Amino acid sequence: MRYVKNGAGGRWWPAAKSDGQVHLGWSNTPKELLLKPDFVEIERVLREWWGVRRGARQDFNALRDLLDRPSQHIWMTFEDGCMWWCTVQNGANINPDGESREKGNFWLVCNRPWSNQSVDGERLAMKDLPGTVTTTAGFRGTVCTPAGNETVLRIIRGEKHADATKAKDAREAYRQAIHEMIKRLSPKDFEQLVDLVLSRSGWARICEVGGTTEGIDVEVQNLAADEIAFVQVKSKATQHVLDDYVGRFNNRRERYARMIFAVHTATGKLSPPRNVFGVQVWEGDRISELVVRLGLGEWVENRLA
Repeated sequence: MRYVKNGAGGRWWPAAKSDGQVHLGWSNTPKELLLKPDFVEIERVLREWWGVRRGARQDFNALRDLLDRPSQHIWMTFEDGCMWWCTVQNGANINPDGESREKGNFWLVCNRPWSNQSVDGERLAMKDLPGTVTTTAGFRGTVCTPAGNETVLRIIRGEKHADATKAKDAREAYRQAIHEMIKRLSPKDFEQLVDLVLSRSGWARICEVGGTTEGIDVEVQNLAADEIAFVQVKSKATQHVLDDYVGRFNNRRERYARMIFAVHTATGKLSPPRNVFGVQVWEGDRISELVVRLGLGEWVENRLA
């Protein structure tokens, strides 16, 4: 695994990405040494060029990675808010026009083009990657072995850490248990649970839970979004019941930005009409997921204690 930067500030990245290449500099190194590497001579040239300044060793190690069977590595970089990776062919290709702002002095040709997805299609956004991986984005040189390189390989392969998988499975088992407990809540407790979910999601009640305003159970407001929504809470419901409340919502669109229909036990599959926008149906799976994410599981447990 090797990290590479396509020019200072990634200036050669557009060409590298579009042409399926890795663009490099080293215009201080004779072209014949890039085409037919003699690493003893390359080291001598670099030491002479650097003189008493520091950097010759780092430069040499980087060039050796790039010129000595680079196909043995997976190459990665960070651009456009993502981690990208590729594999390359052996052998440097010299830029016949010389180094420019758009292209490097030489490049390696990809045999697997740059991708910002894992092998199973998951987008590798930097915000979703562990810090042990993204810390390499701050590297100021051109080539290095990335921090957490084993983690990078695992992410590219689409593999999850064993402990993360164990935690995910445990969380899903807990969610399913919460789902079963929600179905045993009294109608009053279920209404209160939905109210708690709404309040922790940024919605403030305008009318009392269980109150009636033209058949509407709960009227809520999100001040940040400047929206008012109405919420219908049902322990059980059919498509006919949903359609009835969608009609009420559609007749009051001047007041309501959205409708939330919460039901823990649906008869058949509930689907809002395709021509009516702003309707959210919260069934048991969705409600139990929100309960777990918002830390309301213990509240549900206590209602059945």
